Amino acid sequence: MIELLFEDDFILALNKPSGLPSQNQQDPDQDTAERRVKSLFVGAPVQLLHRLDTGTSGVLLFAKSDEIFMEMRRRFTERTLQKSYIAWSQAGAPSIPSGLPLKIDLPLAHHPQSKRRMIVLPEGKFRRFRGKPLPALTWIDSIRPVSLAGLNASRIEVRIETGVMHQIRVHLAHAGLPLIGDPIYGGAGDYPVSFRLGLHASRVEFDLRGARYRISAPEPSTLEQIP
Repeated sequence: MIELLFEDDFILALNKPSGLPSQNQQDPDQDTAERRVKSLFVGAPVQLLHRLDTGTSGVLLFAKSDEIFMEMRRRFTERTLQKSYIAWSQAGAPSIPSGLPLKIDLPLAHHPQSKRRMIVLPEGKFRRFRGKPLPALTWIDSIRPVSLAGLNASRIEVRIETGVMHQIRVHLAHAGLPLIGDPIYGGAGDYPVSFRLGLHASRVEFDLRGARYRISAPEPSTLEQIP
């Protein structure tokens, strides 16, 4: 089953659940969001436009033709598509002297010894990394305290202008706000229950063929891991 959020002649959007990969990386028989969508549109040129981490829920976009795919990919490349997220951190809100919104403009790169990790490259500091530095720009719009199954946490509204692998997870961890349920950047975490990754793609906005699209996914009712 997939939960469709929106569909017209050009675009299809689904609410990807946490735990479902966006697309197959190695196993051709793996259950993925892309595979589920294509099973509903057999023979149609429906194409995945972007990816969400497996643990991330929320808005996932597909183009319904090759032409729309190319038009939308330009919006991603030119950064004219606005992506908003909700993140939940295991830490309380840090002291931010400059206030909000907080701009995090720090490039990321692949960890020199791990294919699963990205690292921040602070300005003026040398760090070993693989490949080349990738520009990454994240905005923190709001931070407020919340309680999750007895855990004191922070709910954070985030926007990104780039789409680097693990960008929000790495930038927020660097800012002292590691996400709950994040086995890579969140630390050990002494949780009262088992949590999924605390990241949700809440809204995507863009212009296409003379229309303004604003597609939202409802905030998850719980972050507790389903057994």
